[in-house]
Amino acid sequence: MRYKDCFDKERRDFLRVVKHAGISAGLLKASSLIGGVMLARVAEAQGGVPNKSCLIFSGGGCHPQYWFPKDGVLPVQSAPLQSHYNKITMLKNATLAPGAGHGGMFAKFDNASWGRDSFEVNMGRTIGANYPVKYLNVANVPISNLTREGPREIPSISSPQTVLDILFSGGGTPTTGVSPRKSAVDLHYAAVNSLKNKLGQHEKIKLDNHFTAIQEIEAAIGTGGSGGGSSGSCPKPSSAQVTGFDALAKLHSDLIVLALNCNLTASVSIAFGDDTHNHIFDKLGGRMSHQSHHFNQTMFDEDIAYMQGLTKYLLDKLDATGLLSSTIVTQVSDMGDPDQHGNNDVPMIVAGGGITGGRVLEVGKASQASLYQTLGLKLRADQSPGGTAYRNWEVPTIAGL
Repeated sequence: MRYKDCFDKERRDFLRVVKHAGISAGLLKASSLIGGVMLARVAEAQGGVPNKSCLIFSGGGCHPQYWFPKDGVLPVQSAPLQSHYNKITMLKNATLAPGAGHGGMFAKFDNASWGRDSFEVNMGRTIGANYPVKYLNVANVPISNLTREGPREIPSISSPQTVLDILFSGGGTPTTGVSPRKSAVDLHYAAVNSLKNKLGQHEKIKLDNHFTAIQEIEAAIGTGGSGGGSSGSCPKPSSAQVTGFDALAKLHSDLIVLALNCNLTASVSIAFGDDTHNHIFDKLGGRMSHQSHHFNQTMFDEDIAYMQGLTKYLLDKLDATGLLSSTIVTQVSDMGDPDQHGNNDVPMIVAGGGITGGRVLEVGKASQASLYQTLGLKLRADQSPGGTAYRNWEVPTIAGL
């Protein structure tokens, strides 16, 4: 049999796995988890080929002398990433198009195009075309103009409950009284239970792990059902399910790792704050982010180290689930030196599948557009099931990445 490209072969391989497991099309439609667990089996057999994307926005910039390593040791601002440094490439002399500073959020995952997909959306249309959720864009503060689907601004999702509803078809947003939604586990239990005699031990273990992770997260936001196939409803979540910059950042990190691990999506993005820097650091005495940005070195060091601690938390989770070998993680910021809102040495890092870590790569003033062009091709987005939708960034790639 001839294949038109590598993704056509992978799709056919996946369909053969589904067929041999005795899974019907109706059952796949009834539960996105079933499709996810079968995708997981195929993906794990591919041997570390990068096939997922995780995009991070971490505002605030850096001071280069406190960001780049010396003899392999990361200084104060990037120090939290030390345990993952052997998996990270740090880009030196990177810039932003059209420029750094406040007020241009849509340029961070884009390059100031008003009518074209931002990176995570384009990866969702291409490498994620066959996944239940094309892309998932979350943030721990409300952001309306970071993600673009063609000419439309797509607000980032700041509600953990909304994320769960999107991922697991948990029902509409409740308005009064008791929520009509069941636990995501309950909703899928009947369909999955009928599959017990069709799956091998590997798939059964994978399903059990997925269900456990979902129940733990639902419990954390107070919306989980009783599990195990019960059909009861749950109390309506309060507006203070999870509060604070730190708690929301970590819960959203858990959710996007869950989505990737369950193979519900191949493209995620997460924003820690936005480029107004008006968010409050509840773990740093309740101060506003922007307080530290101009000429207060000690506070700025603390702020940037704290933000990289959130990135470390996400990398830890991806590593623990084995996803880091198949997921390219990209972090961008909104400026370089914050004292001038500078556009030199804007901190950008790349880690994970297909990336040689433990190094600093000189990129000669290349912007995030060149980074996205490079990574899109590394992820084979142009050859993917949705390859005709691939956004050519029309800039040179970054050599050596």
